[in-house]
Amino acid sequence: MFDNILKNIARHVTLTGEEAADFCSLLEVKQVKKRSHLIRFGELCRHEGYINKGSFRTFFRDAEDTEHTIYLAIEDWWISDLYSRTFKTPSRYEVVALEDAEVFLISDDNLEAFLKRVPCMEHFYRKLFQHSTAVYQDRLLQAHQLTAEERYRRFREKYPEFDRRIPQKYIASYLGLTPEFFNTVRTQVLKKG
Repeated sequence: MFDNILKNIARHVTLTGEEAADFCSLLEVKQVKKRSHLIRFGELCRHEGYINKGSFRTFFRDAEDTEHTIYLAIEDWWISDLYSRTFKTPSRYEVVALEDAEVFLISDDNLEAFLKRVPCMEHFYRKLFQHSTAVYQDRLLQAHQLTAEERYRRFREKYPEFDRRIPQKYIASYLGLTPEFFNTVRTQVLKKG
């Protein structure tokens, strides 16, 4: 059942059989139905999540109640509200399943205790957060330097699976475009190949 998450971890660190079993014993398996929340606005996030099946989007609402997608994730990705977890504040985001999903959750308390018992996992989480921060920084740079067409082309190249599975209105939001303008951009990109 936990083969995928263990393979994900094994890309960066090697756990003994006992350590892997210990880690898996700390995981809560959560089934999340399509359109259901994993994290609600205003809740305190107290867990790190690994997506075993399905897809999610993280978004916030502005003063006009417009949704802004900041993160899209599918199988073998990690998901949480790091700000809420780090500063122990209510979440400013919502995390909603775009498909029926299965997530493995580890509570902050269990994770901290495990990191003390198995120090090599600190390396794993450092790599995870470095990667996440680097991708976020690149996305900010692209938003300021690239045209909408260039951003969408890069998105399609980097995340071909997303383009097939994530509704277009959420991809548009993620790229900072209105659905109407995104439709024009997408049409142009598909025509040019």
